[in-house]
Amino acid sequence: MSTSTPSFDYDPSLQEYAVHEKEFLRQHPRYSVLCTGIVVFHENGKLLLVQRAADEKAFPNAWEVPGGKVDDTDESILHAAVRELKEETGLKATRILRKVGESEFSDRGRHGPEQWWLKTIFEMEVQSMDALVLDPIEHQAHLFASEEDVVNNCVGDLKMVYMPQPSKEIKLEAFRLRQEALPK
Repeated sequence: MSTSTPSFDYDPSLQEYAVHEKEFLRQHPRYSVLCTGIVVFHENGKLLLVQRAADEKAFPNAWEVPGGKVDDTDESILHAAVRELKEETGLKATRILRKVGESEFSDRGRHGPEQWWLKTIFEMEVQSMDALVLDPIEHQAHLFASEEDVVNNCVGDLKMVYMPQPSKEIKLEAFRLRQEALPK
């Protein structure tokens, strides 16, 4: 894990996520754990999806957007999202455009008291898609999906299985927000 601070810009609407994990959790005591998801669109308007490794304990082979847990060492939640994108895909974020959505879930007390997780998904611009290289421990494949592909759960002949809902809804919301932000 790199300790250098990545250089990126973010929209002012994301200021509440420009804080350390501990500060955010203090302000939102319902949650115990924070994680991020990252939406990246190719210049052709298709969404980057990564397939979880076959030997993952949770949701093996499922298609998702890159992301992961916020670490104590992350300067802020936004820094965590940028770090996760770099670790999982090799892509370097240049700007965080917007919050796409969030979801919460509980670990239902499997390992002690119940904890509530909050996953916040951000759309990012990246330096170059040419740098895309997956971390083989976490992901085994990637593809770029159109909105229609996501709706139909397939790209060509490849059937996609997503992580549990609201995973699909978040992807569709990303397309909606992107379309809304395009110049008219």
